[in-house]
Amino acid sequence: MTTEPSRSRSATSTIATWLAVLALPMSLLYGLGGILGLIAVTMASPDLRRYPDDRRPFATVILGFTAVLVSGCIASSMLMGPGTRPRPEVLGTRTDDRFQALDGTTVALAGVDERPILVDVWATWCPPCVASIPTLEAIHRDLQDQVRVVSIAAEPASIVGPWMRDRRLQVAEGTLERLAVPTYPIITNDAGMPALASAVRAYPTIWILSPDGTVLQELVGMHDLPTLLVAIRAATEPAERP
Repeated sequence: MTTEPSRSRSATSTIATWLAVLALPMSLLYGLGGILGLIAVTMASPDLRRYPDDRRPFATVILGFTAVLVSGCIASSMLMGPGTRPRPEVLGTRTDDRFQALDGTTVALAGVDERPILVDVWATWCPPCVASIPTLEAIHRDLQDQVRVVSIAAEPASIVGPWMRDRRLQVAEGTLERLAVPTYPIITNDAGMPALASAVRAYPTIWILSPDGTVLQELVGMHDLPTLLVAIRAATEPAERP
């Protein structure tokens, strides 16, 4: 005779099993599967204690714990950021590489003219990076005769391109200011990354280069307009030696 508790147990076990099965592959997607894995473990644990010979709750708990573990590892690696890797020392070095920008144009990091270059290394998922865009765009629009602004995104064009299209749509709808959409060239990480991108300790990082491509200064984090203008001025007008 089948009782109500046994039917309830069967339904709960089935749900927990499916959650555990889904959690494992989803844990590879930014660690989101860890939540499902934890829920599956919570639901299956009572059945595992009551029915230790039942293989289904045992397998569910194992799968759930595995999803939680994988998710934790992925989340930790995402939080560590670029600064945890050994990085090349680029201050004082010179770069004259050329790269293809998101819009298909070729971007040179040296030898174009007598303007210094402001290179912004950023990512779309980084709030301070996105918050810095209006200041960089203002410099690009208002001071383009004095400085070149170049952006290096730590993501491929398949991510940056749709992100840009969405921002332009928000501008057209009036929900986003025009300066929040960069019009300066953007190099993506599938176009061959400059050493400047590998040398960052955190996002965003701004590098100030002389016109010949010599790396003069590193500015880590979000900076206001006066700070950036001082850095640009220092690159344009070096301090006089005694």
